[in-house]
Amino acid sequence: MSVFSSLMASCRMKKSYSLSLKGGLAPLPSATTLVPATTRAFAWAAPPEHALDNTPESILRAFASIPMDQVLDHLQVEKQGLSGDEAAARLRVKGPNTLRSQKPPSWFILLLKVIPNPFNVLLIFLAIINISIPPPDWTGFTVLMVMVSISVFVRFWQEYQSGLAVFRLQMSIKSVIRVRRREAEAAIPISELVPGDVVLLAPGDVVPADCLVLEASFLRVSQSQWTGESVPVSKLASIGDDKSDGSLFDLSSICLMGTGVVSGTATVVILRTGRDALISAMSKALQKSRGLNAFQRGIQNVTWMLIGFMSVMVPIVLVVSAKSTGDWGQAALFSISVAVGLVPEMLPAIVNANLARGAYLLSKKKAIVRRLDSVQNLGAMTVLCSDKTGTLTKDEITMRKALDCSGNIDVEVLKLAVIEATIQGAGGNNMDAAICNFRLPNGEQVQTTKYEKSLAIPFDFERRRSACVVRGVAGGAMLICKGAFEEVYSRCSRMHTEKGGSAMAGHHRAILKQQVKTLNNQGYRVLAVATKQLTKTQIDDDDSFEEIETNMTIHGLLTFVDPPKPDAAESIQQLKALGVDVKVLTGDNMAVALNVCRALGLVRREDLDDDDGPVAMTGPELANLVDERDFDEAVKCCKVFAKVSPVQKESIVASLKKYGHAVGMLGDGMNDCLALRKADVGISVDSAAGAAKDCADFILTEKGLAIIVDSVTIGRVTHANSIKYIKMVLSSNFGNVFSILAASAWLPFTPMTNLQILAQNLLYDISQIAIPWDKVDAEFLESPKSWQPWDLLRFVIVLGPTSSVIDICTFLLGWYYYGIRTTEDPVAVSQFQTHWFLQGLLTQTLIVHLLRTAKLPFVQSRSSIHLGLSTAAIMAIGFVLPWIPAFHNALSFVNPNGSFIGFLLVELVAYCVEVQLVKMAYIKLFKSWL
Repeated sequence: MSVFSSLMASCRMKKSYSLSLKGGLAPLPSATTLVPATTRAFAWAAPPEHALDNTPESILRAFASIPMDQVLDHLQVEKQGLSGDEAAARLRVKGPNTLRSQKPPSWFILLLKVIPNPFNVLLIFLAIINISIPPPDWTGFTVLMVMVSISVFVRFWQEYQSGLAVFRLQMSIKSVIRVRRREAEAAIPISELVPGDVVLLAPGDVVPADCLVLEASFLRVSQSQWTGESVPVSKLASIGDDKSDGSLFDLSSICLMGTGVVSGTATVVILRTGRDALISAMSKALQKSRGLNAFQRGIQNVTWMLIGFMSVMVPIVLVVSAKSTGDWGQAALFSISVAVGLVPEMLPAIVNANLARGAYLLSKKKAIVRRLDSVQNLGAMTVLCSDKTGTLTKDEITMRKALDCSGNIDVEVLKLAVIEATIQGAGGNNMDAAICNFRLPNGEQVQTTKYEKSLAIPFDFERRRSACVVRGVAGGAMLICKGAFEEVYSRCSRMHTEKGGSAMAGHHRAILKQQVKTLNNQGYRVLAVATKQLTKTQIDDDDSFEEIETNMTIHGLLTFVDPPKPDAAESIQQLKALGVDVKVLTGDNMAVALNVCRALGLVRREDLDDDDGPVAMTGPELANLVDERDFDEAVKCCKVFAKVSPVQKESIVASLKKYGHAVGMLGDGMNDCLALRKADVGISVDSAAGAAKDCADFILTEKGLAIIVDSVTIGRVTHANSIKYIKMVLSSNFGNVFSILAASAWLPFTPMTNLQILAQNLLYDISQIAIPWDKVDAEFLESPKSWQPWDLLRFVIVLGPTSSVIDICTFLLGWYYYGIRTTEDPVAVSQFQTHWFLQGLLTQTLIVHLLRTAKLPFVQSRSSIHLGLSTAAIMAIGFVLPWIPAFHNALSFVNPNGSFIGFLLVELVAYCVEVQLVKMAYIKLFKSWL
């Protein structure tokens, strides 16, 4: 008789080994939201009587120490959960289970934030000076305040719309959790949870609120975001006497909102939700620095470049202007205006609008952006680290065969596997589901003898196996263990044969290993099944499974297949064409991983013998690389990393980032969370574990590389339009400063007033609002793009003085043709300034169309209709402005000389030719443009 038959026959069902329900707790509001507990109806909303105060920590400690019967009575909750009506009533009292960060942006707070930028502060400062110095210039004051209002409105509107778009995208991600309601068990949105709800937790779930454990089976919770400790901690069912004097995180029965379930299952009751949760009250203290991503590093570098640039140019302008005019006060104001003129005032609005538009386009591609920065980082991505299952393969795990140790079909091995998979139940993985769904050749499901569940040991990513204990009539118990072959095989000392169990000899081990290797090379995933007879004392300890899973008897193997996705190979080739290297990080064994990667063209068979370095490594091999340089070199060369741990995945991403790569990480499990958080752009899927989605920047509504290909292109378009604006406005502003510097050393008056400079910059910036909708040349999208401050500086230094050539031509016309050489005639000086205002605004606005592309503008590359209309409108407004009497006093304008209009047309044509020639030379010399 087989081992299965002898131990499983005549089993009877009885009570589960899972810890029984000992306690339950429920809701508490904060001091500001407490409902008076003077009546029975609202008793659930009051804190426990012996809570020291209304702080979240004190209330949670009080709940942990209350006996279960008292808690249930106080909170008016039963073990079966709340009724639907009661939950709805409590939701009206407590509000949705959301944090402050999940609320739409406050328009009032945002308005207050956009007002005090340097540009607005300077304008307000100049406006106050205008009415402080007798006689007060109220017209100038009014014009300045109107300019401030326009600037604030434009920036506020762009940033508010961007924030609202992100909020809407975030809210489209509907996270649900299993809840036990009195009527039935159901999956409901996390936002609808209320104090008193009874929730069922499984591996991969994020704890949705502060709660107390009612039942637990080997529950392990990661509290790393609170404590910094990566090792999961055990959580046990409440017995009402947890009075730990240590940290709140040491309370064994309390699970805090935001922590992640690593392994095991539990039934918990919600204590505090939304803004009452500890994570909300302590959010500032808990915000762990994630480190700068590629986008943030680029913006930081550009900011420092601008600061350095201003530090050099402003003092020079101050000294030259003061020496020329003899008025240090006026020169100081003028130099401040120059400083503002160097800064692209609309940079936050333009960049945010670009990112928000990118997020909107990505949503059309079945991708949801949770953090705006990730849009730009997609375009900068040079390496994509991807998991295998579900991304490269169909994630349709199907069981094919159950084999004995000799490689023959064995139904007894199948029966053992079915029992173990069935006991794992809802907490099991897709392998368990495939086993339970397996059908015999006649189409029927395998029939197992009745058994009695005594203990379930869930799967986790470190152990890479699961197990259960079942009992027989005589009271004996048997362990059934199922998991990755290496992990189970290493704990076995015996092999089951037709004659029964026998010690594994060397040749037995060799034959078994060769059998597994052959199956792996054929593309099968292999699990081993083993058993062990146990005594009662071996299962009494909740933490004893590490001990009992030793000296087992291996019964056989289970084979599974997960075929590659049809479009995966094409997507990988498209990513390669876009300059994105794909690396596979998987917990599977090397043979299976290489088989899939070879089928998809990621690696070739001849690559395995390449002398340049290994193309595939396992986690244990990486762990043996003690020297950091050896590790980095291995990461650089390898395409496939098999059997890597969560920490190793994070280390691989960190190594790639250290050497200048912008790294994307695509994963959907708890074991991917560290790497997702470390990457420049973390990518997950809507069906992923809750913790993985929370760590991700970017969520796919469908899992696959095809969406990533489209997303990379959209990210590069976003970057292109951002860098267009920055390069155009900085080169234009520097050209103006360069021209002012030249004029200050030559002319006895300033070539343009402070207000005229500010008005010109404001109009130019408004013309750029349509940049996010501009087209991008296909050539720009062929390779990864990132922020390059030195390239930006070079562009500004070359193109800035180019515009000054036409400015100096305007100065020469005023000096020689119109004879404006002294300050004796204020009207003539105003006309000089008006001429340069016109020429400066029209040239820098027109030049947008030349600088936006490396090709011939209007012929080989045309802007979008939005940008064309915005630049044309600003040029028209700027042209007619000096003829409007209302602006004569406010901006010191006079009617331009009629003959200057002809000169202006010639200058515009000459400027276009000049810039095109410089552009061609620049591209030939530096091999790049934008």
